[in-house]
Amino acid sequence: MNRTVLTALAIASICIGVAAARPQGIGLGLMGGNPAGLSLKVWTGPNVALDAGLGYSLWYGRALSFHGDVLWHTRSMTQSADGYLPLYIGLGARAVLTDPDYPDMRVGIRVPFGLEYVFSNVPIGLFLELVPTFDLTGVPPGKGLFGPQGSIGFRYYFSGSSED
Repeated sequence: MNRTVLTALAIASICIGVAAARPQGIGLGLMGGNPAGLSLKVWTGPNVALDAGLGYSLWYGRALSFHGDVLWHTRSMTQSADGYLPLYIGLGARAVLTDPDYPDMRVGIRVPFGLEYVFSNVPIGLFLELVPTFDLTGVPPGKGLFGPQGSIGFRYYFSGSSED
């Protein structure tokens, strides 16, 4: 699976060769979807970020949900001076606390795919992501291990952003 993810990321990076996204800082915001709650993104380099979420999972049992991912971003898909729009892919983990339908805490793997538009003149990013998940533990008999997640949201970047 790692080879497939790296190949897809390499192809996307080669095909999208316009203005480079150079975000920086820490973004904090809200996400709606599954889960719905707080979103945190910390840029560790020009194309790599750490992402975390704390929210309420509404599907496959209603419970508190935590997740953390490493995200790799492509170059921007736009040449606009108003902002940039990179695609990203990631790998991470999630934990969903117990509820009456799922008596055990579920722990699993996440593979987020998404995009985020970050404005140049204001430190705000708008994002959309789809996330296949695979639960490793805590799934009751008869329930599926695989499930989708997805969010739409925004983040305010406290350290701003810059471009190449």
